[in-house]
Amino acid sequence: MVGCFTTVNRFLKYVLYRASKCLRIGDMSTQKGSKKVITVALIHSDGQNIEKLFSEFSLELRSADVVIARNMEKEDLKRYSKILKRKSFLFLGKERMQHGNLVEFISNFDIGRLRSFEKRGVPIVVTNDKKTAWMISQMFPFYCILPGETFQETVITAPIPITRTSDGYYFLKTVYRNQVTLIDLNVDVLMDFRNPN
Repeated sequence: MVGCFTTVNRFLKYVLYRASKCLRIGDMSTQKGSKKVITVALIHSDGQNIEKLFSEFSLELRSADVVIARNMEKEDLKRYSKILKRKSFLFLGKERMQHGNLVEFISNFDIGRLRSFEKRGVPIVVTNDKKTAWMISQMFPFYCILPGETFQETVITAPIPITRTSDGYYFLKTVYRNQVTLIDLNVDVLMDFRNPN
């Protein structure tokens, strides 16, 4: 009986989440068709209990366009390929696993690679350094994500006019346990930086 209530509760949360997205953004078909808003799922994992995490947050992961995580391995990728089907993802583990054209990884401030990402229209760049992420977002039209380890900060930077406090930081969160955070990124506003009038 308790399991039934838990399932119904999770389903209702998911329905309310999707409804709130419709109210905030407008028509869902317009959103998904033109990709003005990309939903990013940030998996904050210490590498333990991956199975439980994917089970508990399967609705959130299925609703995301992009999935980004640390501490993920090839076996995890194979095991959860159904959830990740037709999604862009970037997993940082012993080796980098990447798919799709919405996200790229860069380890340092490489202008040549950043220009090629810009030409291809990549909206999200993942990096390992907070200062590098901030610099990239202030010089190029990208959201930069620094996925945090457990008990460390997860950071998303954006060009300063996009951020709420004009400091270049769109999202800052210290990660305490295994969980998934959903973030909506408006990629339409990046076009203003790519094509200034």
